Amino acid sequence: MNSIWNKNISAFHKRFPALSDLYKNQISQVSSAINYEVLFPFWKMEKARNDEWTASENGTYLHSKYRPGSSKFNLENSDSVKIILGCGLGYELINFCKDSKQSKIVLLEPDPAHFFAALCFLDWTSVLEVEKLVIALACPIDQIIPLCENLSGKNQSCKIDYVLNPAFVKHNEDYFSSVKTLLDRNIRKNQINENTLKKFGKLWERNARMNAKYAGLCDGVETLRNSFKNDSRPWLLVAAGPSLEKVLPKMKELKEKSIIICVDTALRAMLKIGVEPDFIVLTDPQFWAYMHIAGLKSPSSILIADAVSYPAVFRFSCKKIYMSFSPFPLSEDLKKCFEGKGLLESGGSVATVAWSFAVMAGAKKIFTAGLDLSFPKKQTHIKGSTFEQAVHRTSNRIVSSERRTGDVMFGADVSLAKDYNGNDVLTDNRMKMFAWWFESKIASTPGVETFTLCYESMVIPGITVSEL
Repeated sequence: MNSIWNKNISAFHKRFPALSDLYKNQISQVSSAINYEVLFPFWKMEKARNDEWTASENGTYLHSKYRPGSSKFNLENSDSVKIILGCGLGYELINFCKDSKQSKIVLLEPDPAHFFAALCFLDWTSVLEVEKLVIALACPIDQIIPLCENLSGKNQSCKIDYVLNPAFVKHNEDYFSSVKTLLDRNIRKNQINENTLKKFGKLWERNARMNAKYAGLCDGVETLRNSFKNDSRPWLLVAAGPSLEKVLPKMKELKEKSIIICVDTALRAMLKIGVEPDFIVLTDPQFWAYMHIAGLKSPSSILIADAVSYPAVFRFSCKKIYMSFSPFPLSEDLKKCFEGKGLLESGGSVATVAWSFAVMAGAKKIFTAGLDLSFPKKQTHIKGSTFEQAVHRTSNRIVSSERRTGDVMFGADVSLAKDYNGNDVLTDNRMKMFAWWFESKIASTPGVETFTLCYESMVIPGITVSEL
């Protein structure tokens, strides 16, 4: 065992010198140990029938008692990032790496002692030779997805596969359970993105070609980066959820004290009370998204429009239009056309883009109004919104407004959540994905505080409620 440890730790130090230095005291203890069972009491080591090492932890065997070396992961050698949630002694990982030197692998282990224990018994040379390998010891949960995205490369969709063996994760089930939830959400997000691409890919391409003429006329949002970093005013993100109705009576006063960024669906309600937002955000490529601002004017507002927005958006009457660019899969000539305009991160809804822009511009405090991500009192949008008016305008005896509203509420696996009053509120999987995006981005942006002015909104971890 001593020779195997020396071989492994030498290769580990050569490959990951910074990580090796970080745990040099623990490595030194292992190197000088005589009895590994005293150093690693969590494993009971024994020989399998074929004379290979196997181990058990708390009465559960990590590997076969007969031929542990034949164990393999149920993983394909695709271009996805492989997340290994614990590895036991490492038989499966070693066998996978022997055949998959070009794979992108992240090994997650919250307890470094378990990882170094594995290096004492098996030859990990094939693992440490993998070029795109990340060994994440005691990694904070909110850093796992950024790790995978970095390994995936720039401007590439981060596709993830993960392996979870129940026996390998029992020593820290809470950590691995949280990681699994995070990875499942990310995989679901990728599935949604793929379906969105199939549905709207041609529309993105067509809109982008028609909007190419505006690329030279509109400045990019990149020119606004950090332009408000010295402005002490908070930002107010206005969305079109039903709870916005309670904030609207105070909106003129809020306008004097904050920088207002409004999503396209809430603009009509804002202009109706005589308040023009500082910024308006519209990113949806569909004609129906344009209809939220069609026929309106906001002379003092700045419009942030995506390069693939419906072309008529760029004729909106306002102070100025800035163009943003999302990493949609467009042809190379179009990518060059919009290059340098500035990327705004999106979680699938226009409100997520608005939050990203506020952060880019230098916001330190962001308050939200109408960001319900749920159906408070079984309402879908604020009264007077384009959607709500269209429902009433097109209703008839066969398809009533109540029927249309019900279709919206129950069309995406409706479920219950909690609002800031502790009451049950209806939501769905789509809006849960948006909420998770806010949760993850807020956690990874410690310099920005986010609040909600609406108790009726679904609780989003990281967003605290504030009195109006």
